[in-house]
Amino acid sequence: MTTSTPRVLIAENQYLIAMEVERILQESLTCDVKITPLARLAQELSAGDFEIVIIDAAAAEPLNVERAKLIQSAGAVPVFLSSYDYYPVADTVVSSYPMVSKPPQSAELAAAVLDAMRRKSSDSEGLLDDR
Repeated sequence: MTTSTPRVLIAENQYLIAMEVERILQESLTCDVKITPLARLAQELSAGDFEIVIIDAAAAEPLNVERAKLIQSAGAVPVFLSSYDYYPVADTVVSSYPMVSKPPQSAELAAAVLDAMRRKSSDSEGLLDDR
């Protein structure tokens, strides 16, 4: 059985941050990466098949929940990037996903993406077991 290279979408309005995330991922993991501004998130999710979406966390929890649900509905797992002293309330949609501080550190970002990939893999296996 062959496994395909995971596809990662970076949805970030700060292009230099997005490029740094892309560089870290390409140096530390084997994955295909695409960068998009937040305004095009829904369009990119409908046009592509992504396993992981690294997304800029908003200061407002409801917006993060909305984005997480959009990402989940596309079959991907979100990883949040945050420049805020913001930690989501426990037992919320957002708190159940990895969150990485900006500027991202290589080890922390790679660990968060690997965690998301494991979650994606276990979600897929669970769906197959339900048949």
